[in-house]
Amino acid sequence: MIHAVISAVAAVSLALCWRSRHGDSRIDAFRTRMKVILLVLAVCGLCSKAIVYTYGHFNPPPPPIIGP
Repeated sequence: MIHAVISAVAAVSLALCWRSRHGDSRIDAFRTRMKVILLVLAVCGLCSKAIVYTYGHFNPPPPPIIGP
């Protein structure tokens, strides 16, 4: 799931990077702002995945209780 989100963010960022030579300054400012927002979301997604993985690595679930 996370990989799909990161791939989508990367695709949208690449699409926003393509500029037309006859663009408006407001559109360029909007694209720049969107690139920053998408970059922040991608970094946050990667960091949260790393935090969850590290927590699960150092705090494994207790073994199941098997009894009569």
